[in-house]
Amino acid sequence: MRRLILVPVLVFVALLAIAGAAGYWVYNSYYFYSTDDAQINGQILNISSPQAGQLVDMSVKQGDKVTSGETIGTISTLSQTGQKVTVNLTSPIDGTIVQESGVVGQSVTPGASLAQVVDLSKLNVVAYVDEGQLNNIKNGQDVDITVDAYNGDSFTGHIDHIVQATAGQFSLLPSTDVSSGNFTKVGQRVPVVVTLDTDGGHNLVPGLSAEVKIHLH
Repeated sequence: MRRLILVPVLVFVALLAIAGAAGYWVYNSYYFYSTDDAQINGQILNISSPQAGQLVDMSVKQGDKVTSGETIGTISTLSQTGQKVTVNLTSPIDGTIVQESGVVGQSVTPGASLAQVVDLSKLNVVAYVDEGQLNNIKNGQDVDITVDAYNGDSFTGHIDHIVQATAGQFSLLPSTDVSSGNFTKVGQRVPVVVTLDTDGGHNLVPGLSAEVKIHLH
């Protein structure tokens, strides 16, 4: 008798658990869209040689903070009348040196990158969203963000804009070749730029992996 009673109870509990899980999934899908295909992003600018010559001084190293117009190095070159002159390398923005590849004494060519700088106070998050979700995503929507490097700490932000092209359009190698006659439809992803409300006191840097949850309704 006990066994006859226990079986229906277990079935009921199992059905209740399934219904609860299904309800949670429907609720979560309606109110939120989540993806772990996201990362911290920042505009990294090259500091390059304006003309050919020799690098005679490099006064910064990786991690140094610089201001816009600050001289970070010097190049020795020849003027049009054959006289030796010096040309200063300057930072285009206030920021932090994230890469310093110039070696004093090396010959440089015009456009050669000698350092890279980024403004760490103007970072954002780029999340790649399934194209089928575009009807639900709008500028200004709230976003919850977690960064893998700071597991457990959450950040807030909002959608700044939706990039007007799929991620595949920026790829060097196309994912499909329609001219071959073997076209296979592939779900596309669209980059969405999220502005961070605050860095929460953490040392966020470009390239860190992140996960976002967009509030849809």
